[in-house]
Amino acid sequence: MRLTNTIRDSFIRAAMDDVPKKDFQEQINKVIVDDAVSQLPPKIRTLFLDKTLSGFVKTEWKYVLNSRFLVPSGGLFSPKQETIEKVRKLESEITSQNEKMRSLREKLHGCAYAVTTRKALVDLLPEFEKYLPADDASACRTLPVVQNVVSDFVKAGWPKDGKKK
Repeated sequence: MRLTNTIRDSFIRAAMDDVPKKDFQEQINKVIVDDAVSQLPPKIRTLFLDKTLSGFVKTEWKYVLNSRFLVPSGGLFSPKQETIEKVRKLESEITSQNEKMRSLREKLHGCAYAVTTRKALVDLLPEFEKYLPADDASACRTLPVVQNVVSDFVKAGWPKDGKKK
């Protein structure tokens, strides 16, 4: 079976989806919110930590290192230096992970676009065979099915002037 660009791109996307990724952004959010909560007065902190009452505590968007976070603050939140350092470390982890993923994608892209058939790609990367369609019939199922295009256009009033050419 000949590989089309659609099949190649689907192959790359499916293989990349199986590469584990850490959610560093969620960790950054937790660090920022934990810092904001630690700076709240004790009575307000108790309210915020109570899930049934937390909606009554004022929250606002604050910028920390060019990213926005929704924090409980009452206008008084300013991140501590150790929080900023943690966020910078996590942001460098994000950059590192993104670079690693980009590199893996480029390598896989190079392999997929270096060959023209499914068999050649399987011979090149036998461990990745499960990401390829088994045959032409299963490959075509991934493409959109287009039927009755002209009749649908006619039902919609095409051509506009009412005359067919």
